[in-house]
Amino acid sequence: MDFSTVDRALASLPRRRPALPDAALGLAARLLEISSAAGAGSLAENEEYAQGILQLVALGGGRTAGDSGEKARWEPLAVGLRMVVDYLERRAAELPKSISGDEEEDEDEGTGLGTGGGGVYAEGPRVPKIAQPDAFPAGIANGAVTSDAATVTPCPPTPNSPVFELLAALPSIVQSHVEHDEPRVRSLVAQTVGAYATYATSLLNWMGTLETKDAKLEAAIATANEGRREIHSTILQSLKVHLEMKEPSRADNPSKATDGALDDTTGWRALETNLHALASYVDGCAGRPGTEGYNGGSYVAEEVGLFEGGEGEAWFLSGLEHCCVVHVNRHVRAAGAAVLGVLVKACMRSRDPVHRDLLVEDDSPFRLVLKETLRSTLADNWSQVRMAGSVLCRRFVRALLRIHSGCPNEDSDDEEEEELTEFEAAAGDLTPMLLPRMCLNRFYLAQGVKLYSQDTWQMVFGVHRAHAAADELHSSEEAKGGGGMGAVARNAAPLCRYYSKMCDADNHAVREAACQGVAELAQKVGTHPAYAEYLSPYVTTLLQALLMCFHDESWPVRDEACLACGTFCLAYADECTPELPTLFERWTEQLTDQIWSVREDAAVALGDAITAYGPEMLEKVLAVVRKGVPAARDQPPMSREEYKKLQNDANAHTGNQLYSCGSLAPKLRKGGAGRIGCSSCVVDRPKAPWEATDGCIYLLRELCIRFANRDDTAREDVVMSDDILLPIMTELADVCRLSHYPQSDDLRTTLWRQLPPIAEALGKRRFKGLYLDLFIELLAKNLDDRYGSGASQLSIHAAGQCAEEIAKLIGVGIFRGRLEAVGGEDAFDSVMQERRRDKHMAVGREVFHSPFGPPMARPVA
Repeated sequence: MDFSTVDRALASLPRRRPALPDAALGLAARLLEISSAAGAGSLAENEEYAQGILQLVALGGGRTAGDSGEKARWEPLAVGLRMVVDYLERRAAELPKSISGDEEEDEDEGTGLGTGGGGVYAEGPRVPKIAQPDAFPAGIANGAVTSDAATVTPCPPTPNSPVFELLAALPSIVQSHVEHDEPRVRSLVAQTVGAYATYATSLLNWMGTLETKDAKLEAAIATANEGRREIHSTILQSLKVHLEMKEPSRADNPSKATDGALDDTTGWRALETNLHALASYVDGCAGRPGTEGYNGGSYVAEEVGLFEGGEGEAWFLSGLEHCCVVHVNRHVRAAGAAVLGVLVKACMRSRDPVHRDLLVEDDSPFRLVLKETLRSTLADNWSQVRMAGSVLCRRFVRALLRIHSGCPNEDSDDEEEEELTEFEAAAGDLTPMLLPRMCLNRFYLAQGVKLYSQDTWQMVFGVHRAHAAADELHSSEEAKGGGGMGAVARNAAPLCRYYSKMCDADNHAVREAACQGVAELAQKVGTHPAYAEYLSPYVTTLLQALLMCFHDESWPVRDEACLACGTFCLAYADECTPELPTLFERWTEQLTDQIWSVREDAAVALGDAITAYGPEMLEKVLAVVRKGVPAARDQPPMSREEYKKLQNDANAHTGNQLYSCGSLAPKLRKGGAGRIGCSSCVVDRPKAPWEATDGCIYLLRELCIRFANRDDTAREDVVMSDDILLPIMTELADVCRLSHYPQSDDLRTTLWRQLPPIAEALGKRRFKGLYLDLFIELLAKNLDDRYGSGASQLSIHAAGQCAEEIAKLIGVGIFRGRLEAVGGEDAFDSVMQERRRDKHMAVGREVFHSPFGPPMARPVA
C-alpha cells in the first residue's frame, strides 16, 4: 500500500491480492475520478466526496455480507482514513490565515504523523532540521501542510458543509479502530485524531474572530469540539488499559510470547499507536488561553489536572514516565517522549503564566517527569529512543530559555547570574543532568542523533554555524558566562562523572562517544587559561576510565581512548606522570594493533607524549622505532594463492554465532565483561610482525612533522637530526622491498601515503639530498606494473599520488630526472597524464554536501 498521497492510496487498492470486493473497488475508482477532476481546486463543499470517504471507511470497518461473518479487509478502511486526514488538513489550511500560526511557536521537529509537517516526532527527522523557523514555506497552518499551499484561498465552512457530517462520524470510527489488529490502520487513526483536533480547534479560533455570529454555525462547531473531547476520552481509556496490561520482564525472552508482539523491537500491541494518537491530539489543540477572545481548544487549559497529577489522574504522568523510562519496547519509549514533547509545546502555546509554571516550578509533577524521562532517553541504548529524547530535550530547553528571558528572577543575585550562561540560569537544578548528556550526544555514533545534538548545542549557546564547527564547545569572550565552554567548566564534576560512567557503558557506541568527549575536555577546557583549573581535579578519574577502554574489544573505543590519553598528557603533563609507564605500554601495544587506524592514532598519541615530556620520552620512542621497523623481516613466507585460500576457507566461517545489528546483541566485551556490540571478538586474529613495521611508519611521520625542523619544532630540546633519522629510514626502505608475504603490498601502500608529509616536513633540500634516493627505485617499480609485479591497485594508486606530491615539492623536472636513472620515467609520465585527465573531468562539477557523509562531486546542470 502506498499512502504517500490520496491518489496513490486509491490507485493501490485494485492492485491488492486477493482482490478486494467490487463495491470497494468501484467506490475507490469514483473517488479517484472526483479527486482528479477537482485538481488544485477545493473539495470542501463536495458532498459526494465526503460521503464517499465515509462509505469507504464503512466497507473496511465491518463484516462482509454472507453467513460466514468474515472480517472485512482492512485496506479500504486504511485508505478512507488517509483521505480523512488529507481532507481535514486541506480544510484547516482553507481557514483565514489571520488565525493560524503563532510568532512564538517552536518550529516543527519531525516529519509528523500525517502527510504534512506536524510537530509530532514519530518517524523522526530523517535529515535533522537545522533551518531557521522563517525558512518554512507558505501553507503551514496549525501544523498542516497542503500540497497546493501557495494557491489556497480562504474557504471557511457553512453550517451545512459536509465536513460537519464527517466530523460527527469520526468519534465512533476512532473508538472502533483505535485498537485495530492492523498496525497501519492504528497509525492512520492516530493521524486522523491529529487532523480532527487541528481542524476543530482552528474552527474555535476562527469563530472568535467573526464580527457577526451564526447560531447554527456555532452549534455545529460546538458539536465538533464535543466529538473532539470524546475522542480524547477514548484514547485515554485505551491508553490506561494498555498501561495496566502485564508487561514481560527484560530478564525473560519476551519474543516467545503468544499474545501479540511483546519483544523489544516490534510494536507493543496498541500502546505505541495510542501514544502517537495522544501526541497528535495534543499537537492539534491550537487554542491559546490568556488572550482576549479565547474560545477554547487549549489542551493545557482543558486538561490541566493531568499535568498536575491530581487525585484520580496521577496515572497519566506516572504512566508516561513508565513508558519512557521502564518499558521494554523501544517504540513505546520513543512514542512516550513524543507525547511529553507536545505537552511541553502545549504549555508554551498558552500565554497564561500558571501553565508555563508547570515547566519551571521545582515541585511540579510534570517537570519531575520530564527530568526523569530526559535522564533516561538521552542515554538510551537504542538510537531511535535517544533521538526522540534529543527532540524532547531541544523543545524543553528552548521553552525554559524563552520563559527565563521573559520572566527574570527578581530574587537572583545579579553578580552570580552574570557569571552563568542563559542555559544554566534557565535550567537551574536540571543543568548537572542535562549538560553531560547533551555534550556526549554530539559525538554519538548515529548520525541523526549526533547532528541534531550538535545543532541543539548551537541553538542553546547562541553560536552561529558560520563562526564555529557544530561539535565544538564554543567559547567566546563576548558570550554570557563564557558560552558552552564556560558552562562545561563550571559543571566539570557531573560531566566527568557521567563521562567516566559512560566509558564503562554496555553499548560500545556510547563508550566510543565518551572517549571522544573526554578528549574534547582535555583539548578545549584543559588548554584554556581560564578554565583549565576546573578540570584539573578530575584528570586522574578520567585517565582511569580511558585506561580501562584500552582493553576494549571494540577497536573504535580503543582508538579514541588512545588519542584522548595523548591529549591529556599535552594538557596535564604533571597530573598524568604517575600513569605514564602504563600509558606508554598501552600506546606501544596499540602501535602494533590489527587495525591500521588504531596504529596511526597510537603514533599520534606517542607524538603528543614526546611533546609533553621531551627528550626522555623521545629516547624511549626511538627504541620502539628501531625495534619495530625491521619486524616485517620476521613475517612468515606465504604466497598470494595460499593467502586467498585461507581467506576463502568455508570451514573457518561455518558454524559461528549469528549476530543482529538491529538489536545490538550478543555483546561486545570490554576487558572480559559483557558489553553490547554487533560482532564476536572471542576469537581474535593474532598480531602480525609486518603490522609493527606499519605502525612505525606512522610514528616516523609524527616524529618528522613535529621535530624534524629545528626552527619549527614542537619542543626546542627535541630535534630529529639526520644522524638519528637516516639509519632508520634506510632500514625502512630495505624492509619495504621484501615481498615474500602478501601483506607487503599493504605495507608499501602505507609508506607511499606517509612519505609525502615526511618529505614536506624535512624540507625540499634535505629530503632531496639524503632520503629521496632511498625510495626512488622502489617507487618506480611500484608505479610500473607492466611486467606483472602483482601489486594491488591500492598500492599503485598510492605510489602515483606519492610521486605527484613529491614532484611538486622538489620540482617535476628534478624528480623525473631521478626516475630516469632507474627506468621509471615512462610510468611517471603515464601517471601524470592520467591525473591531468581526471582533474580536467572534474571541472564543472559542484560539491554536494550530505549531512550523512563526506562531500561528493556531481555534474552541474
